[in-house]
Amino acid sequence: MKIKDMKILNICLWLLFIGFSFNSFAQTGINTKNPWGTLHVDPAKNTPATGTVTTQQTDDFIVDDNTGNVGIGTVSPITKLHINNGTPNPSITITDGTQGVDKILTSDANGVATWVMPPLITSAVLGTFPSISLPVTPTGATDPPIFSTLRIALKPGKWIVNVGLVFDTLGSVTFLQNAYLSTSLTGAVTQTNFSHSGPGGSNTSYVGVITGSVTYTPNTASDRKSYITGSSIIQVTGSPISVINLRLQNQPAGYYRFDPYAPENYFYAIPIN
Repeated sequence: MKIKDMKILNICLWLLFIGFSFNSFAQTGINTKNPWGTLHVDPAKNTPATGTVTTQQTDDFIVDDNTGNVGIGTVSPITKLHINNGTPNPSITITDGTQGVDKILTSDANGVATWVMPPLITSAVLGTFPSISLPVTPTGATDPPIFSTLRIALKPGKWIVNVGLVFDTLGSVTFLQNAYLSTSLTGAVTQTNFSHSGPGGSNTSYVGVITGSVTYTPNTASDRKSYITGSSIIQVTGSPISVINLRLQNQPAGYYRFDPYAPENYFYAIPIN
């Protein structure tokens, strides 16, 4: 054999040796000389030096060299992350700031998970009402909406807010009357800790017709009543609790009187996510 051919043969044998060496050390074991995956961590140091593992090795951490699956407490992971605690005790803790008692882990459309309170566990929330009669009357058509004295405190999530209001008609004019959910008590209506989910967006309101007194027979103060009812889906983002106020569209003085203490009124929210 020529010297040149001998050199080529030596190079080939050397490369073949390196290949076998890399293949031999393709698995890494920590605290074990008998790794069962690309990476095998044996914290208890109880994996046998040879042969197959037993149930005593189910406290190990392993990366399967065929599938890339990760096993915690199992040396045969069948999913991308397979956790086997071996007992009924909890084996996963996810703390991201949204965790809480009775919450469940839920994902969005992109698979990003967060803890939420399911609606079957979350109770309906009743708004707060005054314990005595506190009539509210308009001060002027161009003035900002007035506070009805009704408010509701909601946790983050999606809610259906239901409203029913009774108005005493004081004048002879028939007009549309709006009621608004607002973070603020005075000035412009604001929605800094929640948003309406309907097509009206920030312009959403509860609306009804207040009928002028000339249409009533008999035309007495106790008979001149009109109602506003409705529901709105909102997304509450403020945490941990957001206080939302119910405000009434202002009208010319003398148009109506609203008494939040009236028994016909209702104001409550139902969770829907």
